[in-house]
Amino acid sequence: MREEGNAAYVFADMGVGQLDAIEGLGRPAVVLDHHKPTRDATAAVHANPHLVGIDGAHGACGATLSWAFAIAVDPRNRDRAGAAMAGAIADRQHVPAYDGMNAPLFEEAVRVGLLRKERGPAIPDRPLGEALSTSYLPYFAGLAGRPDEATGALRRLSIDPASRWRDLSSSKRQALASYLATHLMRHGAIPEAVEMLTEDKYWIEGLRRYAGDLSDAMNACCRTGAEGLAASLAMGDPDAVPLAEAHRQRYTERALAHLTRIEREGPFQGKHVAFFYCDEPTLAGNVAGIAIQYLWNGARPLLALSVTDGSTKVSSRGTKVLVARGLDLAAAMREAAKGVGGTGGGHDVAAGATIPKGKEEKFVALVDDLVGLQFAPKAVAAK
Repeated sequence: MREEGNAAYVFADMGVGQLDAIEGLGRPAVVLDHHKPTRDATAAVHANPHLVGIDGAHGACGATLSWAFAIAVDPRNRDRAGAAMAGAIADRQHVPAYDGMNAPLFEEAVRVGLLRKERGPAIPDRPLGEALSTSYLPYFAGLAGRPDEATGALRRLSIDPASRWRDLSSSKRQALASYLATHLMRHGAIPEAVEMLTEDKYWIEGLRRYAGDLSDAMNACCRTGAEGLAASLAMGDPDAVPLAEAHRQRYTERALAHLTRIEREGPFQGKHVAFFYCDEPTLAGNVAGIAIQYLWNGARPLLALSVTDGSTKVSSRGTKVLVARGLDLAAAMREAAKGVGGTGGGHDVAAGATIPKGKEEKFVALVDDLVGLQFAPKAVAAK
């Protein structure tokens, strides 16, 4: 980057782990990051919610920080509210509700008419048979990736699989919602995931689509190598919509293939963590995040390892309940990666690492030990 000769830099959704290198560029730099820092910057502008008492794992994300920065540059950029919310949804910061820095920003966007808030189901807006069998968030174990099972479940409720949620009577909606909630609990979904079956949905007036739908489409584009197409969607390019839908369908098929496999086979079990291998690094984190919410009751942190030619990428996910018990995946991943000659960091509930290829077993063992120490009862100081 130093050789590019730029006058200044803006780093969005990254930078806290590279402050030494960024400050070493010797040029003005702005770091807009919500990951937990080990220090503040001394030679760069570092905007980070953790530095002002806001939890970056929930109260602000890279997208909302970037939006706030854009508004500071030009107030007319407030109309990018939908794109910012899509980023917050991708980071699951809407669960169970927006708070921290997110809440006042999005409340103002609703007040001025940029977003419209309504209540609705979390399932995709498609024919119900297709919605249940192709949904990966929420993930309906036993139905996802299995069209015949999804169709059969609906018929047992006397619901036409070709109908959509909006077509159902209030009694049929209640019956379906009750069935899906019971189904999730029976298959090991955490309470938080069950509660999110019905959620606040936000309609983006300028883009004429729901923020959750935009988030899914942008995520699919980025995970399938079409990052520029995701940016076009966020900017409202109508020509990007059909192209993005093709990427979404392809991404859904791949995500469901990984999820149904891990549902069927289960992860490898350590003492305090579980782990599995995923041959697609761009999907590993999402698969781990969905699996820990909807399978095995979120009993222990879940690691996804993706072995590449020169290194191994690791994504880890926890739950709020595990964090309340003492889990800090950012610290565990950072220390374990350091122990094998790699790097790591992130949030207490979600973190990542890059380690040398061949060090996977040692790395997992180190994370397992570190998480065990985090879960260990703390000694009570003598009075």
